Amino acid sequence: MLGKILVGILVTLSLLLSSCYPELSVQQYDRLKEDLIALDVERQELQAELVAIKAEIAAIEAENAETLAYVEFLDKLVSTQSSEMILAGQFDVVALTDANAELAGIAERLGDNEIIYYLGLMDRDNESQTVAAYYKVIEYCLKKMRQNLE
Repeated sequence: MLGKILVGILVTLSLLLSSCYPELSVQQYDRLKEDLIALDVERQELQAELVAIKAEIAAIEAENAETLAYVEFLDKLVSTQSSEMILAGQFDVVALTDANAELAGIAERLGDNEIIYYLGLMDRDNESQTVAAYYKVIEYCLKKMRQNLE
């Protein structure tokens, strides 16, 4: 009697389970397997594309970081000149040469020897050479920034 009850319970459970989880035909299984393989291939392609995009973004960020460093250098360079003196037609050689060591340190962090060369030409006793070097540094920085943005 107990055996018949257990068999009845097992049959009932198997019917309930089979109705909840219908079986797949071989064709449906094969189609699902093919779909999974196709989706995996697509996932791998997208993952490779993501890696390439991340590398491109890193390169752009590096270029922008260098451009920002040149902008900060130019800001420091231009801030050595007071607006009042410029409007009066004067160039503040003393302020520029006083800031020369700090500017050279920034140029060294940029790793740019050409700026360091022009900064070395700045002399408190030679205003025309200092002014020429000042504008040459500005011109050079603008060219470097433009190269980074192209």
